[in-house]
Amino acid sequence: MKIIEIIKHSAELLGLDSERDLLEAGSSSTEDSLLENKEIKKLFNLIKFSIQELCTHYVPVCTSQEISTTNKRYPLSNLNNYVRLINVSKDGQTVKFKIINRNLEFSEDSSYIVNYMTYPTIDSMYDEIDFLSNFSSDALVFGLCAYYCLTSGMFEDFDSFYDKYITKAESLKDLKIFELPARRWE
Repeated sequence: MKIIEIIKHSAELLGLDSERDLLEAGSSSTEDSLLENKEIKKLFNLIKFSIQELCTHYVPVCTSQEISTTNKRYPLSNLNNYVRLINVSKDGQTVKFKIINRNLEFSEDSSYIVNYMTYPTIDSMYDEIDFLSNFSSDALVFGLCAYYCLTSGMFEDFDSFYDKYITKAESLKDLKIFELPARRWE
């Protein structure tokens, strides 16, 4: 599902009719012109947070990255959207490592495969969210609506949307871990 579809559905639930109409006509507008609208820009910024929270706490998204160490170290900050480490392997075998000062430390310099939890990067409203194919987008829609209400001072509406969000998100915990394609970095 595309981000713009989630934002459009959220705008409808929030009663943002003029913004929903702009998003409906989105294919005839450029993304920059849509983001000139203050409410659409706010929804777009909040969806990034909602996706990060959903992937960090409810729907594990995993990826692999090939790394090469220097001085037997590799900075965790070089792992794209790093959340939590799963394991590290070399030649198909799990290897021992330590995490010291936000660096992976190994016994020797080499190339390794790092498997870790992550969340997708959102650059455009027209980006596709791959992990949504495993479940309904309702959790993201309710989460986006909840955070929009919270940041807009609509606290009663926040409570209602947040309760729906948590219920949907909790039900997703039992799903299989979603895997992103491996990335290779030099």
